[in-house]
Amino acid sequence: MISLTCTDIPREGDSGKFVEINTEVAEHYGIVNGAPIKIKGGKTTVAIVQCQPNLDPNIISMGSTIRINAKVREGDEVEIAAVSAAPMEAAVIAPVARDLTEAEMEMLGSLNLDVYLSKLDHFISYINGEPIEFQIMKCKPSHGWLTSATNCKISSKKSRKATIEVPSISFDDIGGLDDTIEDIKEIAIVPLVHPEVYIKSGQEPPKGILLYGPPGVGKTLLAKALAREAQCKFITISGPEIISARYGDSEKAVREIFQQAKREAPAVIYIDEIDAIAGNRKDSRGELEKRILTQLLIELDGFEERGQVLVVGSTNMMETIDPALLRAGRFDRRIHVPYPDITGREHILEIHSRNMPLEEIDLAEWAKRTVGCSGADLANLCRHASSTAIKRTFGLQRLINPDSFSEEELTELKVNQEDFEGGFENFTPWATSERRPASIGRVEFDDVVGHDVAKNELIDHLVQPINHPEIYRSLGISSSGGILLHGPPGTGKTMLGKAAASLANVQFMAVSGPDFLSKWVGESERAVREIFQRAEELAPVVLFFDEFDAIGRARSNSESAHHSSSVVAQLLTMMDGLKSSDGIYLMASTNKPELIDEAFLRQGRFNRSIEVGPLEKEKFLEFFLKATNNIASDISELEWTGCISQMKDRATGAELQGLVESLKHITARRCIVQKTQVCLKKEDLMKTFSEYRILNVAGYQPEQVIIEEEWEQEDIEDWTNDEDDDWVVP
Repeated sequence: MISLTCTDIPREGDSGKFVEINTEVAEHYGIVNGAPIKIKGGKTTVAIVQCQPNLDPNIISMGSTIRINAKVREGDEVEIAAVSAAPMEAAVIAPVARDLTEAEMEMLGSLNLDVYLSKLDHFISYINGEPIEFQIMKCKPSHGWLTSATNCKISSKKSRKATIEVPSISFDDIGGLDDTIEDIKEIAIVPLVHPEVYIKSGQEPPKGILLYGPPGVGKTLLAKALAREAQCKFITISGPEIISARYGDSEKAVREIFQQAKREAPAVIYIDEIDAIAGNRKDSRGELEKRILTQLLIELDGFEERGQVLVVGSTNMMETIDPALLRAGRFDRRIHVPYPDITGREHILEIHSRNMPLEEIDLAEWAKRTVGCSGADLANLCRHASSTAIKRTFGLQRLINPDSFSEEELTELKVNQEDFEGGFENFTPWATSERRPASIGRVEFDDVVGHDVAKNELIDHLVQPINHPEIYRSLGISSSGGILLHGPPGTGKTMLGKAAASLANVQFMAVSGPDFLSKWVGESERAVREIFQRAEELAPVVLFFDEFDAIGRARSNSESAHHSSSVVAQLLTMMDGLKSSDGIYLMASTNKPELIDEAFLRQGRFNRSIEVGPLEKEKFLEFFLKATNNIASDISELEWTGCISQMKDRATGAELQGLVESLKHITARRCIVQKTQVCLKKEDLMKTFSEYRILNVAGYQPEQVIIEEEWEQEDIEDWTNDEDDDWVVP
C-alpha cells in the first residue's frame, strides 16, 4: 500500500465517483486508470481512480463524499491499494438525512449511477435537481459497480447507520464563489478541523462568521457546504422556530440550541436572516426581540467554554444588524458574498443544467446575457427553460392527462436554445425589482453606432482598469475616479455606459434624481447612502447617475438651495469614501455640464469628461441598417442613401430611432390593410419621410422626397432647378 495526503478534488461535480492520483505513482504501484482502488483512512472505502500527469505525487485528490466514506479530512494521510473490480449484484440503500416522501420515491425510480461503492458508503443522487445523500446499507458482494443492472431496493426511511449526518450540499454544488469559498475554508474550516494550531499560537480561533450579500447568491448553501467539508453537525436557527408567546421560552430555545451544539461538537450553528432576531435595539423593536438578542449575545460571549462550535449568520440587510453583535469575539469575521461574474455564471448554469436533457446550448453565451443574475436567478432560468421544453414537447392536453408517461415518451424530451429563450422572457431576476435599479442583459459596443472616440476613451479609462487591475496597481494608478458623459439628449450616453459595463463583465446600476429626492428632511441624504450600499452589494458594478445635473447641481447660498446642497454634500462624502478595492465604478451623464457643481469635477471624483455628440450623416446608413436588420426588407442601401441625402448633417440616435419607429408603424398599417406578410418596402420609406419632418434639411418640403433609382449614367439627362420650380428627376 502507498500513503498519500488528502486534498480537495478540482471542481468537477462531487458525487463520490472518483479520486485522482499522479500517473507515475499509479504505474509504479500497478494501479490502472479507471479501475477501483481501496482507500484506508479512519474507515476503509473504495473509489475509481483517475490518473493525472501533473498532480503532485504525494497527494490524492478526492471530493467531500469520498472523504466522508474514508473518515478523513483535507490534510489527513490515507493508504491506497488496487482491488479487483466486481459488479454489485444486489444492494439496499437508504437516505441519510431524512425520510423520503412518496412523491420523491416515485421520482427517484431506479438509480442509474454507474458508481463504485462498498458497504456503508455514502453517495449523492439528485431528485428534481436537489442533491439527496444515500447510504449503502447492505450489498453483495462487499464492494462493486452500482448500475442499472443491480437489484436495488430503495428504502424511504432514514438510515440509522450513517457515517455522519451532514448537509448533502458540497462546495462543488456552488458556482461562482471560488474566492469566497477559499476565505471560508481558511477562516472557518481550519478552526473546526485543527483547533490545536490556534491553541499553540496562544489565540482563540474565530467563533462567529457573518455572511452578507443580496438574496439568492448562495449564503445558506455556503454554510451547509462548510458543515459538510468540516464533517460536523449542522444546526439551524430561524426566527419563527424560537419565538414563543410564553415569557422566557424563546431565550430557553436559544440556550438549548447552543447546549446541543456543545454536546455534538464539532458543530456549526447557522442563523438565517439574522437581522430578523438581531436588529438594532435603537430602532423601535419589541421587548421579545430585545430579549432574544440579549440571550444570543450571552451565548456568543460564552461565559462557559463553547468548544468546537462555530456560529454562522447570514443577512442581506447588514445596516440593520445591532452593532453589539459585530464586535470582536462574537462575529469576528464578515464575508461579503457577491453576485457571480461571467465565469461564475457559466459554472452555475453548468451545475443546474447537468441533469437536464440538453441539446446543443452555448452556456458561455447565456453567462454573458445574464449579467446581474444571482445563482438563484440562474436556477430559476433553468427551471423556466425546462417548463417551456415540457410544454412544447408534450402539449397541455397530454400533461393534464393522468396517464403516466412511458420511457419512450420521456426520451423525446430535449431542452434546446428556443426553450431557454422562452424561459428568459418569462423570468424576472431579483436585481430588477423596485429595490434594485440594476440592469439585466448585455449591450455590446457594436450595438452603439458611431461615437468611436468616446468608446476608445471608455475602454482606456474604465474597461481596462477593471479587467487588468494588477497592471494599474503596479503603476500606482487609482481607478476610483469617475467618468462624466456629456452631450445633447438622445445621443446614447446611457447605452454607452451599459455597453462599457458589459465589455468589462460587471453589472450596471442606473439611478436618477427621483431615486434620491424626498420632501422629508434627511431622507434624501439617507437615499444617497442606501444607493451606495446597494452598489456595494452588486459589486463589481458601474454605478451610473443619469441626468446628473438634477442631483449634482452647483450649490448656492439661498435658503431654497439648502436641501439640494445637503444632497450634494452627501454625494461628495460617499464618493470620497470609495476605494478601488470596493468594486464600484462611477459614471454620470448630463446634457447641461455647466450646471454641475465644480467640486464633482476634481481629481478622484469625475476626473474625466467625455463628449457624446450627435451622429454625423455618414453614420446614418449604418444606424438604419442595424435598426432594421431583424426585419424582412425590400429597401436597398441605395434607396436608404437617397433618403439620407435629404436629411440634415447631424442627428441624435433618438431622432434616427424615431424615424425607424415611424417606418415600422407605417409598414404595419399597410400590411394590415393589404393583408400581406411583414416586409419593409420603398413606398413605406417614402411615406415615412413625408410624415417624419424632424430630420428634413432646411427648406425641404415633405412632398419633395427623392428616392434615387439605380440608373445607368448614360440614362440620366440634364436637369435644372430654379427658384420657382420643384426638383425634377427624369
